[in-house]
Amino acid sequence: MKSALPKVLHPVCGAPMLSHVLSAAREIEPGRIVVVVGYGAEDVRASVEDPDVTFVDQPDLLGTADAVRRCEKALAGCDEVVVLNGDSPLITGATIRELIASRGEAPLSFVTCFLEEPGRMGRVVRDGEGHVSGIVEASEYSGPDEEAEINAGQYVFEAAWLWEQLPAIAPSANGEYYLTVLPRVAHEQGRPARTLEADPDEVQGVDDRVRLAEAEWQMRERILAGHMLSGVTIADPATTYIDATVSIAPDVTVLPNCYLYGRTSIATGTVIGPGTTLRNSTVGQGTAVQSSVIEESSLGERVRVGPFAHVRGGSTIGDDCELGNYSEVKNSVLERGVKMHHFSYLGDADVGEGANISAGVITCNYDGVNKHRTVIGAGAFVGCDTMLVAPVTVGEGSQTGAGTVVTKDLPAGAKAVGVPARIIGQVKREE
Repeated sequence: MKSALPKVLHPVCGAPMLSHVLSAAREIEPGRIVVVVGYGAEDVRASVEDPDVTFVDQPDLLGTADAVRRCEKALAGCDEVVVLNGDSPLITGATIRELIASRGEAPLSFVTCFLEEPGRMGRVVRDGEGHVSGIVEASEYSGPDEEAEINAGQYVFEAAWLWEQLPAIAPSANGEYYLTVLPRVAHEQGRPARTLEADPDEVQGVDDRVRLAEAEWQMRERILAGHMLSGVTIADPATTYIDATVSIAPDVTVLPNCYLYGRTSIATGTVIGPGTTLRNSTVGQGTAVQSSVIEESSLGERVRVGPFAHVRGGSTIGDDCELGNYSEVKNSVLERGVKMHHFSYLGDADVGEGANISAGVITCNYDGVNKHRTVIGAGAFVGCDTMLVAPVTVGEGSQTGAGTVVTKDLPAGAKAVGVPARIIGQVKREE
């Protein structure tokens, strides 16, 4: 991969390759899951904080057979052992189940596929009756580089047989111990291995950035199809990017040029896009987000956002709020029915129900050293170009005139204008 990042941590549709493999493994409801770690072990452990995963260290990278042998204690009592590759993110639970079923009474079965250019993959060798007689590693293969049946690297073993054979595996010319020896051993014992032929795109490993991009595209198509078959309208799949970790309810419409990342969750009846980015955010029922960016935040029900709005980290937008052109909200809470239609910024603010934030309103929340909070009461009307110099409170039902600079708290129902703000009276009921 030509990268400092461990290969299995390179992301495919928002999740490390290893996470996709673990998700597929969980579909067969295994008794135990063991991850063998070597290079970048600390980073790999940190990326998988799941209680159902046991880690086993392989400090010296001495091959696949050595890696599996180190799992014997962690897998004690298991009748079967499935071995998967952490760099094959497209493997599915269905294929793993088929692999297990294919073993029958044989001591092992493994996944194969046919490739026109086998390259570095081990070739499967069969005897005159079609039984697997061995696997020839690419480094030991001297024949023509033509289409061949290759070993994809996923296995299922009869556990007792596996633990008995592993200690007898001799090192290869480079000093490593390979599981690929075991099909030959099984053939010599008169119990030849079985195989399961699979789609090369699903079972091949990702060994470079080109293959990583191909896996991203294939996973993306799988994700989009899954959402559409579950009742989500995706207007233009070619321009829609959805991470594997995103949750979308039925009757959501996703318009062109949208990017849905991370732990985003979208409730039914919403319209997302066009041209919208959601990252680790929650969107409530019946909300519409057009040409805007929502990050690490929550939108309530029937909210209207955009076009060209930006909701930044830590914000909670209540039901029936409206955020218009070039509105920006950061680390703030807007209660139900707040209207903030254009060219305004609320940072570190708490805004009460039904307040109106006019064009050009800004919370001056940073004094050069610390951030300070602004509180705007329910029903307040903050006039155009008002500057709220935090920490400051604008009382419930109060009003500020255009261009007001508020440096001190305003009581409920106050009417204020000027620089700095001065109170010129009380808001009348009809106002």
